Amino acid sequence: MKILLAPDSFKGSLTASQFCSIASKTIKPLHPDYEIISIPLADGGEGTLECLMNSIPCRVGHCVVQNALYEEIEVPVAFFDEGKTAIIESALANGLPQIKGRENPLITSTYGVGQMIGFAVDMGAKKIILTHGGSSTNDCGLGMLAALGACFYNEDGVSFVPTGGTLGDVKDLDLSMMYPRLIGARFEAMCDVKNPLCGKEGCSYVFAPQKGADEQTVIKLEEGCKHIASLFNLMRDKDFSLEEGSGAAGGMGFAVLAALQGKLKSGIDSVLDLCRFEERVSAADVIVTGEGSLDSQSLMGKTIGGIIKRAEGKTVYIFCGHAEKNLCLPANVRVFEISENQELEYALTHAEENLCESIKKVFS
Repeated sequence: MKILLAPDSFKGSLTASQFCSIASKTIKPLHPDYEIISIPLADGGEGTLECLMNSIPCRVGHCVVQNALYEEIEVPVAFFDEGKTAIIESALANGLPQIKGRENPLITSTYGVGQMIGFAVDMGAKKIILTHGGSSTNDCGLGMLAALGACFYNEDGVSFVPTGGTLGDVKDLDLSMMYPRLIGARFEAMCDVKNPLCGKEGCSYVFAPQKGADEQTVIKLEEGCKHIASLFNLMRDKDFSLEEGSGAAGGMGFAVLAALQGKLKSGIDSVLDLCRFEERVSAADVIVTGEGSLDSQSLMGKTIGGIIKRAEGKTVYIFCGHAEKNLCLPANVRVFEISENQELEYALTHAEENLCESIKKVFS
């Protein structure tokens, strides 16, 4: 019997790697002859890089960049496929955790993400994959582009690095000095949101309040995003601000599409492709996965949904803290709630014990 462990994290309690360790240690004594393969997963948000580093052979390089408030930090960049592909977790440079308590999308920048891209390209990577979850920014990715050589000018012709609050000050832009450094590089971003850049469903109205924006700030950010979209419209034959996902990561999705000429792709699909999931599924008898809360959203572009879609009819066991009632699941999928009838606080602090007991019952 071959068991493939492919969980997401249980937010607030267990990482995907911890799930794999607990499950493996629980199943092995019960069935010493079972072959167990572990692929800790994430769907393109925070923690994706760590999961991939634990799942696929890679080389890790470190570079010093600036975080969203221009403070120097050291971050990892992972290189796969003999160094030809680089995975960059954007939130390591422009994420909320590093500036907790100082959130302000008017002044935060994606500059450090551009520095990470520059490092990856200089190291020889030809395909750059970005994760887009957890950003603290709303600068349309212009900071990222500036770090790569793009120039943005104010009304006096002075070059500056725009932030969310100064997008409206950009009167002209020049991307020409960015492209020589990026010759031969292809870009892909893991993106699971479909929000456009502007409008009531855009990045400013939907996501900026989570990044510290009040009502007036949201309005200013929205006006800035519209202004940047209009400038790019003068350069391109297509309005990329209308594209699904252009509002991801405070408009960084827009910059990937309109300036880096890249693609936006489902996070879990990117992760599963990198992990050669189909190859591993074909050799497995049972797939064991899980996440903290299983609901209808889990089946739409998230880790669980991606696994079920690629399971090839194999038996799938889903372990979760809580499962939404009356979910429409395929016949090959079974769900086990590990913390049934427990209060949330208790369940979070006893997740390891609960998972261990639940797996024992299923595999005994």
